[in-house]
Amino acid sequence: MRTPDARLRELESELASLRARMRVLVDGSPLGIFFDDAQDKCVFVNTTFCEMMELSEAEALGDGWARTVHAEDLPGLLRERARAVSEGAALFRAEYRYVCPSGRTGWVEEQTRPVHGAGGELLGYVGTLAEITARKNEEALLARHSEELEERVRERTAELSGMNVALEVLLRKRAEDREELERAVLANVRRRILPALERLEAACRGEAEPLAAEIRHGLQELTDPFRHRLSTACQDLTPAELRVADLIREGLSTKEIAARLGVGTSTVDTHRHGIRRKLGLDTRRANLRAYLLSLGAS
Repeated sequence: MRTPDARLRELESELASLRARMRVLVDGSPLGIFFDDAQDKCVFVNTTFCEMMELSEAEALGDGWARTVHAEDLPGLLRERARAVSEGAALFRAEYRYVCPSGRTGWVEEQTRPVHGAGGELLGYVGTLAEITARKNEEALLARHSEELEERVRERTAELSGMNVALEVLLRKRAEDREELERAVLANVRRRILPALERLEAACRGEAEPLAAEIRHGLQELTDPFRHRLSTACQDLTPAELRVADLIREGLSTKEIAARLGVGTSTVDTHRHGIRRKLGLDTRRANLRAYLLSLGAS
């Protein structure tokens, strides 16, 4: 029969063997492992932890581990740890930077869980450290690339906006120049060429009459840049209505149009009513000349 002392020695031997096996397992882990007591003071670190932080086990115990936490991250880490302990959180997780005695820096992810005894009493905390420097560097690189891309998009957007403004100015200036040239051509034709053509037509007889008619037709094509737009707006206008519409746009009165075309004023009025009806102006109190001018400027 074994004596109590023999039984105690046997149990101590089994415990030492168990501790040795656990140490092998813990030290072989790729994660840094640490144990804290119920007062959140470090009482054990594995070999991986010491290698990661470049500390000896003795240097890491107590609060010694904190010397490797980046100075800017340590206050927040301690504050969040204390909050988790006071709230009895089932898991505490944090990412923070470290600075080793050699000057090597990086990032780790810490996960800590409380350990309770059979009676529910708090025995301490077990935690792990995982090296995440590569992931954080990739995230930072991705963030820089994203910011550079956004900056390029902002620059290109501003560039395109400026080009659009410049293009709008150029197009507006081009339209204004076109209208100014059109007005100048029409004014010169009305003041100088048409009166001379009318005298020529009155004086022409025989073979010269077709030539005068051809000249007038050519002038009509030259001085009627809005004819196509007007025809598109209402394709039902007759050639006579198009001619009357042109003269109304020039600002001629009914009597002046009748004299220009060699017809009665009633005929001109009939054409006016036809133009208004076909343009949809017969039910509106709209100025016909103003509407025709708007077609020419559109």
